[in-house]
Order: sequence, then structure tokens, then C-alpha cells
Amino acid sequence: MEPSLLILAGGLGSRYGGLKQVDGFGPNKEAILDYSIFDAMRGGFKKFIILTTEELTKYFEKKYIPIFKKFENVRYDIVPQPMNYGLGNHNLPSNRIKPWGTGHAVICCENVIKEPFATINADDFYGLGGYKQMYDMLINIEDSNLSACIVSYLIKNTLSKNGEVSRGVCNVDEKFLKGIKETHKIKLDENDNKIYGLQNETDKIQIDQNQQVSMNLFGFRKSFVSHLKNEFENFLNSNINHLTKEFLLPEILNSLIDENKKIYVNNVNEEWFGITFKEDKPEVIQKINRLIKENKYPVSLW
Repeated sequence: MEPSLLILAGGLGSRYGGLKQVDGFGPNKEAILDYSIFDAMRGGFKKFIILTTEELTKYFEKKYIPIFKKFENVRYDIVPQPMNYGLGNHNLPSNRIKPWGTGHAVICCENVIKEPFATINADDFYGLGGYKQMYDMLINIEDSNLSACIVSYLIKNTLSKNGEVSRGVCNVDEKFLKGIKETHKIKLDENDNKIYGLQNETDKIQIDQNQQVSMNLFGFRKSFVSHLKNEFENFLNSNINHLTKEFLLPEILNSLIDENKKIYVNNVNEEWFGITFKEDKPEVIQKINRLIKENKYPVSLW
């Protein structure tokens, strides 16, 4: 069964100071997402799901439906993420500040996910190799003993020069995930050239520069959505009145591990870059221009 690619484009971009998932970085104002779709098609994906806010749904329809229609074998859906979707017997708190997170985003797409699927962030540039690896794993996942898979990146290649970032630090044993620890305020200390981060809100740790981390390039069986819905109900029972706590995919992967489910991790030697802060933009533009000069991308994608 052909897998689909679910693009998570519903973030608020608070640290960026704007809607980074639609900002232009290429020579024709292409967003990072344009390059992701371009690479994913080259990597084998033929179905795309864009999950975004209710306010941005029409923007994505206007921009990407004409692009998808250029390709006869490509299917697509553009899905909004209402704050009150999937809450069951719970009422949405009137003072809820943030969306419910990446796990809830997947649940919002339950009516269009009919196959194994991968997830990506709209504002991360993963490189062609990441999509090829993920596609190859998903093609066979339903016939394997795997419940999920991850394409990981080395932490030294995922930092920002302009501030602290959060990453899912992967504990990997012989290519299988033993756990993901959400780690915040990660930054390279220029004084000793070491990477430090914060776990459990107060525990400062040093992180090896070759540590594998997840960038939300996850792959799942189609049945994962049912597992998510059960976990979301448990999450809401404890957190319905929390203003900002999110239901995140890395935490759900840990719940699979607790059930002795196997999750395969494949590290990719690919150039990653992303946009977290406004100050990251000139560097992203420079990197895209370099890749175009190296003939890895055409000047005009579409």
C-alpha cells in the first residue's frame, strides 16, 4: 500500500515572530515546504496531507492545490486542526492558549489517513535522502514486525546559531528505539565547544555531538491513529484544563515502547536545516541558493 506524507503546518511560530511555515526562502519565494514536497515526490511519495490551522486552510488550498494538480498520480488533502476536534466528552477550556500538539494534529487527519504514513514539520528542510529512507521503510511496514520508524539526524547538524532549540533525544540500541527524551534549551556553548540541554525542566545535561535526535520525521502503520486516540483520551483526563501542555508524538512513541512494540531508527547522512528564529532566515536563504548552484534543485521548482 502506497504511504502518505502528513505535513504538520499548524504551529504558531512564536519564537519566529510570524508564520514561518508560509514564509519565502527560495529565489521565487518558495517556502521550505515547497522543497519538502519536491523532495518527497522524488523520494517516492504520491499522497500528501497538509495539516494546518483553520485560519491558514484557504492559503494552503490556493497555493498547493494548483501544484498538486500538475501531477496526474498525486493525491492530496488539506485538513484544518480545530481546537475542539476529538475532545469526546471534554469541553474545550475557553482560556486554552496553544493547539493540542502534533499527536492531536494526526488525529485531526483520521478521516483521510488510509495507509501507512510519515510525518514532517513544514518548517524543516530534511533533504532528499531522508524521504527516500522513510518511503522505503513505510512500503514494507505493514508486513513487518515494526510499529513505527524514525529517520534521525545528528544533533550537531540541527542547532541554531541564534538561540536555544528543543529536540527529541533518541536512545537507540542496535537500530531500535529504547526511548525519546524531550530536551529543551539546547545550544552549543562557544566557550568549551560542547552541547548542553535541559531535561525535566531543571536537569542540565551535556549531549554528545553525534547524538541521534528526532525531527518529527516519523513513520507509522495505519493503525497508529487508533492508538493515538486512546492515548489522547488518557491525556485529556489529566490535562484538559492545562493552558499549554501538548500531546506530542515523541511521548506516544514512548508509550509504544512500553507495550514492547518495535520502532526502527535509521540515521541519515543528509543536510538538515530549519527555521526557528527570525535571525535564521538569511542562513536558510544562503543554503538554498548554494544547493541550487550545486544543481541539486532547479531555480524554479514548479
